Amino acid sequence: MRQDKDRSGKWLLTHHGDAVLKLAGIDGFTAWRALQAETVAPRRLPDGLLEVRFPGEDEPTLVLVEIETYPSADADRQVLEDLLLVTLDHGITPDVVMLVLRPKGNQEATGFAERVSRRKTARLAASWNVTRLWELQADDLLAAGDVGLIPWVPLARTNDPPEDVLRRCKEALDRVTESRDRNGLIVVTKILASLAYPGHDFLNLYGGFQAMIESPLLDKVYKLMEEKAEQKTLTILREVIADTLVARFGADPAGLPELTTVTDEGQLKALHRVALTCPDVGAFVAEMARLTS
Repeated sequence: MRQDKDRSGKWLLTHHGDAVLKLAGIDGFTAWRALQAETVAPRRLPDGLLEVRFPGEDEPTLVLVEIETYPSADADRQVLEDLLLVTLDHGITPDVVMLVLRPKGNQEATGFAERVSRRKTARLAASWNVTRLWELQADDLLAAGDVGLIPWVPLARTNDPPEDVLRRCKEALDRVTESRDRNGLIVVTKILASLAYPGHDFLNLYGGFQAMIESPLLDKVYKLMEEKAEQKTLTILREVIADTLVARFGADPAGLPELTTVTDEGQLKALHRVALTCPDVGAFVAEMARLTS
């Protein structure tokens, strides 16, 4: 279920990121796009990173998105770490959208986390808003007229029985004219509904829903997304390696080894670590030859 939730969240961020912003109360923007959630640090990646444009502002706003199934202190810690990684990687501190899908006992996501050094001479802290899906009204999401909000409806507050909620979701999704978008929305709606209503059998509402869930639809979508982003990721890694060598050794960029011959992301990340620790450019070249041979 966790893997299904993660895939659903990433699909929605890529195709309907504007709806995720609206869930968190962010509106008034004129354009948005999903950025490849990749950092040069070999750590976990954030769920999503959106570039959002507002009227009257020349520079776009970066929005870090984290989607957590349940609240926990560990979820807050992860947001802090991702916030630091994105800040270091992009040179600016992003806004944060943290969505928590379901309550769990007395556990909470506080929207605050800190790190204190062992000798207490340094402290890092951050805070952000938390959007709890069960505090939103399902009727408001359905009435908004944004199909990107429909998959979140089963997780929102309502007094209606699950069958009625899912029927209203189906009616809204049936009006989506683009078949691939409609199919993707149906898949993630079912997945999130299963989280909201465990044990309920409502698959008959969607006809051939079960076959769609078992199909490789989402995997195909992610494969296309990954292929599109792969070249950009490799280019960024090569630029970071070259910049590191220039900064450390004052090397002439024209005299650096040809990094375009390296097409494996793992090798480029390893070469970045080499660039950070090698004693000179010659040692980097030798290690590059060893790693890529």
